[in-house]
Amino acid sequence: MGRVKDLLEKKKLVIDGALGTELERLLPTTSTYLPSSSPLWSGQVLIKNPELVEQVHLDYINAGADMIITSTYQTSYASLHKYIGYDMDQAVTLWNSALDVAKSAVKKSGRDDVIIAGSIGPYATLLANGSEYNGDYQGVSDQELIEYHTPLFEFYNNSDVDIICIETIPSFQELKVIIGLTKKYTSKEFFISINPQTGSALSDGTSLTEVAQLFAEINDPRFVAVGINCTSYENVDQISTYLTNFPIFIYPNLGFVYDTTVHKFVSKMLQESAWANSIAKWLNLPNVKAIGGCCSTTPAEIQQVAQLIKQ
Repeated sequence: MGRVKDLLEKKKLVIDGALGTELERLLPTTSTYLPSSSPLWSGQVLIKNPELVEQVHLDYINAGADMIITSTYQTSYASLHKYIGYDMDQAVTLWNSALDVAKSAVKKSGRDDVIIAGSIGPYATLLANGSEYNGDYQGVSDQELIEYHTPLFEFYNNSDVDIICIETIPSFQELKVIIGLTKKYTSKEFFISINPQTGSALSDGTSLTEVAQLFAEINDPRFVAVGINCTSYENVDQISTYLTNFPIFIYPNLGFVYDTTVHKFVSKMLQESAWANSIAKWLNLPNVKAIGGCCSTTPAEIQQVAQLIKQ
């Protein structure tokens, strides 16, 4: 077994929380590199102020996170080339920076058991049009998806991350391509996290029954879990009923949703106890192996997760 599977044999893990929205919260509104001001999202902060990215990683570790996810979600080679003209060498330098700040945060924490997950985001991040939330990829071909994902797969396959995290996948077509790529790049454990915007279907409308059937075809000892992320925490209970045959990682959004009609995030009222109640419920599911947070979660919410897991 790999390191992550070994750890999961011993305990449930705490995943970190939001990066982009947490950076947005910490930066002054006058900052020239707010994540929301760029298609590169938190990648823009990684370029301009990597120390702040490191601080957020450290804040999550200090809150109890056992796994931190690198800041490369929105920094595919295609996006870096399209939006700021980077060549491949510059992209690799930035990816190494993301890995370096994560490692530095772990070192400063004094812990030697923190897992670093290398993030690969969906093709939607290149389109930068909110398609993470509807899976509409405008007729992209399988070959274009392969070319989009290959550079980061190659980078992380040859890096010293503990696990590759392919996350927020809204498209069934893309999911099939990603599973194909995991058969080519074979040096790391991996998990694949899907983005269903309802309790019963992937963002593109594919039934979660069909999604589960696809995951069931994976026969690879490096496959650690199916993730559920970037959906409202209120959807998780129903989504999880489709994934009972797999270890699952849960790290949903908290307190807001993405409105695809106006292409922006809108706030949503949240009862203070709802997050803790949801975590307690998920911890009772035998196949839930890790819990964290996605958009708008902070170290405070991750500390709640850590406390509840330890109870």
